[in-house]
Amino acid sequence: MGTWGTGISSNDTFDDITHEFFELYNEGLEPEIITSRLISENKDLIGEKEECNNFWFALASAQWECKALQPELLKQITAIVQSGNDIALWQALGADKSELTKRRKVLDKFLVKLNTEKKSARRRKKKIFRDSIFQKGNCLTFKLENDCYGGAMVLESEQQTEYGMNLIAITTIAKPTRPTTKDFESADVLIQKEQTMPGKYVDREMVSWYYAEFYKQANTTFEVICQLEVKRKFHFDNDYTSSSTWDMIPTYLNRNEEFINQWGKPDKRLKLNRLCKKKWL
Repeated sequence: MGTWGTGISSNDTFDDITHEFFELYNEGLEPEIITSRLISENKDLIGEKEECNNFWFALASAQWECKALQPELLKQITAIVQSGNDIALWQALGADKSELTKRRKVLDKFLVKLNTEKKSARRRKKKIFRDSIFQKGNCLTFKLENDCYGGAMVLESEQQTEYGMNLIAITTIAKPTRPTTKDFESADVLIQKEQTMPGKYVDREMVSWYYAEFYKQANTTFEVICQLEVKRKFHFDNDYTSSSTWDMIPTYLNRNEEFINQWGKPDKRLKLNRLCKKKWL
């Protein structure tokens, strides 16, 4: 059970179910429809002794927020709390006396909340759709700590999506003058060693997704130098599924020597132009 405290919401199940509920709520679905859908899609979770209470607590909390708490669900939560079912579960999982006392207070407070009618229903949040900051094929430069210029290339750009992400490959370019088109055409992708477990290191291509929403928070100034063709299509779910912050683009280059001294040089090499070509299955 992914639990980090005695609070009603201090566990992974509550967090996940609440998130799913309000995602659907913001899309316009009614609470009763969402409830039926979540119950149908989470039968295995509901069948787990350690997680079922957290599921019902999350569902009740979300319904209450929307002024749509079903009487039968309130009755179910009341039974869980008053029967000592949840406390017995916590005790079986090894909670100490102090944790059990705190949990009892949390449950009692939660039940009082559910029995107090909310003044107004939670407002639905309209999703904002964004365009990515840079276009596919843009070659970017930026200043490094040593006053040299670094280089990175945009491999993918999203238009009118929830996150408006760019997939960007950092290169090994680091020169005293602004890089040229030829520099990008012959550039290598920056690869650094990454520790996966004590004593074990793997090569990681420094290619990540970057969110449009956080671009204005960055301290780094990026300049588009040129445009190259990228024939390959990339998707977040399948390609380089990690994300990073914009200021980490120069940071990876600034700290490259430090990483090499700590973990060693990468074993492989990757030309940037290989990522631009179509990937054949």
